[in-house]
Amino acid sequence: MEKEKDDQQKSEMKTKKIIGLVMLIVIGGLVLLTFVLYSTIKTKSTDISKYAPYNNWIGKTVTLDKQTVLVMEKARLNGDKSYPYLLLDSLHPDWQYLEEREKNGDYTKVVVFPAGLKLHIKKAIQFTGGVSGNSTPMIFGTLFHNGKEYKTGYQWGQRQIARYMDKIKECWHFHRAPWQTRPDTVFYALPDAQWW
Repeated sequence: MEKEKDDQQKSEMKTKKIIGLVMLIVIGGLVLLTFVLYSTIKTKSTDISKYAPYNNWIGKTVTLDKQTVLVMEKARLNGDKSYPYLLLDSLHPDWQYLEEREKNGDYTKVVVFPAGLKLHIKKAIQFTGGVSGNSTPMIFGTLFHNGKEYKTGYQWGQRQIARYMDKIKECWHFHRAPWQTRPDTVFYALPDAQWW
C-alpha cells in the first residue's frame, strides 16, 4: 500500500514537472514572439551625421533664405521627443501637401517664419519604418526667432528608387534646402537604419 502511495506521488510529481516545463516553454515562446514582432515593427534609426552631405552642415548655424513654416505632426516619424516640430519651406517636396495635411488634421501650423531666420544644425538621423521599410533622413536643430528657440526636424534627402533597385549605393539625392544657395546634384550613399 505504501509502495502504491509512493508510486502515485512520484507520478503526480512527474506530471507537475512536465506541466511546468510545458508552461515554461509556452511562456518563453510567447516572450520570444513578442520580441520578434516588436523588433520587426518598430521604427529603426541610425545617426548619419558623419555622412555626406550632412557632415558639411552639422554643428553650423545657417541662415534660411526662404519663408519657412513650423508644424506639429499628428503621427510623427521622428521618435525624438526633444524635437517636437517639423520645418517646411517652398522648395521642400512635401510643401505641396501642406494645406491638405492641415485640413486633414495631420499637421497643425505653429508659426510662419520670414526669410533670414537662423538654424543651428545639431545632428542627422535616418529613420526606417518597421512596416513600410521606407527610409527618411532628417536633420535636427534649433531655430531662433524673436528671442524664442524652436527645436525642429527637417526632412532632407530622398532615395531615387530606380538607382536603389539597380543596387547603386549612391541613390540618395537632396533638394535645395533653404540654407543652400544652389541645389546639390550629386547622389550620395547613406546607410540603412539599424535595429538598435
